[in-house]
Amino acid sequence: MKKAYAANLVLLLFASISGTAAAQASVDWQAIEKIAPNQRIRVETDKPTTCYFERADESWLICFLPRAAPGIDRTKAPSIEFPRAAVKSVQLDREDDSAGFRSFIMAAGAGGGWDSSRSPTAFAGVKIGGQITLNLQYDRMQGHSGFTTEGAGVLPLFRVPAFARYASPETKENPKERFLRLYAEPGVGYRAGGGKFGGYTSAGMLFLLFPDDRQQPYVEVHRRFPFSDPLQGDTRISVGVMISVCGQCGFD
Repeated sequence: MKKAYAANLVLLLFASISGTAAAQASVDWQAIEKIAPNQRIRVETDKPTTCYFERADESWLICFLPRAAPGIDRTKAPSIEFPRAAVKSVQLDREDDSAGFRSFIMAAGAGGGWDSSRSPTAFAGVKIGGQITLNLQYDRMQGHSGFTTEGAGVLPLFRVPAFARYASPETKENPKERFLRLYAEPGVGYRAGGGKFGGYTSAGMLFLLFPDDRQQPYVEVHRRFPFSDPLQGDTRISVGVMISVCGQCGFD
């Protein structure tokens, strides 16, 4: 009986040691040591902890608690130390810089389309604004030149692929992943010039490619509905480049 108990105890101890060794082997400690200071991370031990990375050596991982955010005097900020043996995983706690409204953007684009009689149209213009943009365009419809002034919302819908908040330390702090974000663009405007059009409402979809840069190419699909006859509008497709002068500016 005693021999069986001793054997079970040895097996349990061996399993515990093996499990700890396997957990440590799965953690790339060299990658953890290279994490940029002040990077927000999620440390998994017996429970998850979110903090700001300070440093890591061969035995310890040291970080500051969330209230010790960048810009605060770190000499007075509370810190926490994790022994290497207790760390099961470390992930970068990333923020979705593309989320929320665009706060201040400028864009230029051009394209074409067709009106209600299937006649081709062409146009070029600029956008300036953020959550609401002012769109100024020159166009040609049925052989007539016109100028359009439009105000439109830029409402974020979703992105493809979906944002992954946590990333392994092997991932760069700001990986330049490419993804599409879709925005809805309800608007109202007025077209002055040759031909019958005048005031109108509009609906659009903006597909914006984010390579994590200030300059972002886009594709826009836009439909206008004249007040005088909503069925006599036009559909247009444009391509252009948007510059994020200030991508978020506090709008999340």
